[in-house]
Amino acid sequence: MNCKLRTNTGFTLIELLVAMGILAMVMGFASVIFRVSIDAYRTAMANAEIMRKVRAITDQLNADFKGLNKNSEIFMTWVAKPVSAGGRKDNDLDGYERFDRVMFFADGDFQSHGANPTIRGNTARICYMLAKKPAALGGQPPIKVDGQKARERILARNQHIMTADETLVKFLDPNSFTDSQWYEWNNRYEYDKMSLEQWKQIPYDNKKNMLSVITGIRFGTPTVSENVWGSVIDPADPDSIHMLLCEGVAEFKIQSWYDAQQRWVPEVDPDGDGSLADTDFLLAGGGAALEPEAVPGVLYPYPPYGGVVIRNINYPREQVDKEHFGVIPGLGRALKFTFTLYDSRGVLKEGRTFTHIVYLDD
Repeated sequence: MNCKLRTNTGFTLIELLVAMGILAMVMGFASVIFRVSIDAYRTAMANAEIMRKVRAITDQLNADFKGLNKNSEIFMTWVAKPVSAGGRKDNDLDGYERFDRVMFFADGDFQSHGANPTIRGNTARICYMLAKKPAALGGQPPIKVDGQKARERILARNQHIMTADETLVKFLDPNSFTDSQWYEWNNRYEYDKMSLEQWKQIPYDNKKNMLSVITGIRFGTPTVSENVWGSVIDPADPDSIHMLLCEGVAEFKIQSWYDAQQRWVPEVDPDGDGSLADTDFLLAGGGAALEPEAVPGVLYPYPPYGGVVIRNINYPREQVDKEHFGVIPGLGRALKFTFTLYDSRGVLKEGRTFTHIVYLDD
């Protein structure tokens, strides 16, 4: 019997189809692995960016409050917006979005950022708040914080060094300030040409305007235009960058430890029953101790004025002083800061929420 050896070494159609199927599967798995790896890398980078932001904020808070001057003035206000309004996000699950702010004096080694010549001093007036942004069209009022996209908000740290430097322009008479002068003083200047004692002796009517401009919230019955209240930051404007602490800060919440009730105040719903009847927030028409229009807050110390304005917390205003500092509602022994951060590329869609506690005990 004659036999012929097969010399054709090509693949059959079935072999080719099987090989192509296996190749497609391998490439599919490879693409999935590649995509997962890229997503994991982007998430890791986003988390790393957010953690850098956390450290920047907490390190600055620690440094500033370490030098807290309890012989001077502290003004803290709490602003809550229901999450049901305007599609707000409930980052910390309290039913509200918070835009709190605090102004205080601190001792340390301070230096101006944008001023020329450089200003130095051992005491500074510091304010933390979420900043407004300039309007897209010139001549329009700045964009309020609650009108900005959450991931695009900016946490401002406004620092004014207390100085007696004779070469610097003196703070003008608040009785005759124009809106543009108020704006320049709060957003462009990095100093107050006065001492702490001079600050504390500013007449009450003038102080109402000053605190409204500094913190961006109505204090009493100010006469200055709301358009110049608060810090206004434009990242493209080098003259306002000195106030920029961190971008992508959606919410900024401040609470203090209240010894008398062993809890953090203020709370929106202290007993968690869903009813706002027991809220710590002083709502409209609540009869504020400072002024009828006042928002929830604390002004320290008492002489020549001051007080605590938190609903359902009875505290004698005459005890708003250094001797009772550890038990004052709104100040107390510690402050807890809660803030929600977003990464610059929008990888973490919901952002991340953090808390940080600063202890105020000596």
